[in-house]
Amino acid sequence: MQIPSGRGIDAWPEDPEDLRRTAEILGQITRDTHDNDSGVSLDLLVKQAVRLVPNAEGASVTTLSRGTFHTVASTSPTVVEVDRLQYEHGSGPCVDAVLEDGIFTTGNVAREPRWHPFGARVHERFGITSMLALRLHLLDGSDTIAGLNLSSTRPDAFTEADVDRARLLATHCALLVTATQASDMAVELFQTLKGNRQIGIAVGILMARRNLTRDQAFDILRYATQNSNRTLQEVAAEVADTGADPEVDTSVDSGGADAARGQ
Repeated sequence: MQIPSGRGIDAWPEDPEDLRRTAEILGQITRDTHDNDSGVSLDLLVKQAVRLVPNAEGASVTTLSRGTFHTVASTSPTVVEVDRLQYEHGSGPCVDAVLEDGIFTTGNVAREPRWHPFGARVHERFGITSMLALRLHLLDGSDTIAGLNLSSTRPDAFTEADVDRARLLATHCALLVTATQASDMAVELFQTLKGNRQIGIAVGILMARRNLTRDQAFDILRYATQNSNRTLQEVAAEVADTGADPEVDTSVDSGGADAARGQ
């Protein structure tokens, strides 16, 4: 069954105890987010998911980036294998939820024609019968797409109330995935800037010591990289740390060889 993503939560029964329990779990998720980095909090969130949606036995978060699916948080290794099976087949509630921006659920995945043969295989291997997946709407404007996945070995496990709880949980989950993406981008940018700074320092050292132009000094680093198993950043860091010239194979073409000799 595919459920329209715009369906409201007014279908929930007005159960004060259920609402109190939901509020407590979401409050715990908020505290976990405050006390941990976003990656750790995402792992904690999927563990809380099986409390917020009590008919779920496993939960995970999937991302699709640069054409590749990844499970970035899960409640168990089995759940990761369930996701991986979907990625291999290119079929399943998780894949459809991410690609089609909807909410997908089934109470008997083994007999679900939309996801054959994945459904039969996941039931045979892991006993999974019911699945629920929905798209996460990220806020960072990147090309990454994400989804929240829930599963159970019981038939027809997920009720309409479970779907609404999952939608509520997805709001917190989307914020954490967005924060994780931003954190990863910040680390990558820092490493890039650090590497560029080391390259600039190494070029400056070679220019000053050997009276080279900027291009000639950079050629020394580039050719040292090509003739070793090291990256440009690693060669540059060595020059910046030691002040020594990198090893260069002077049998390379004349432009690089001339630069290496300081000509």
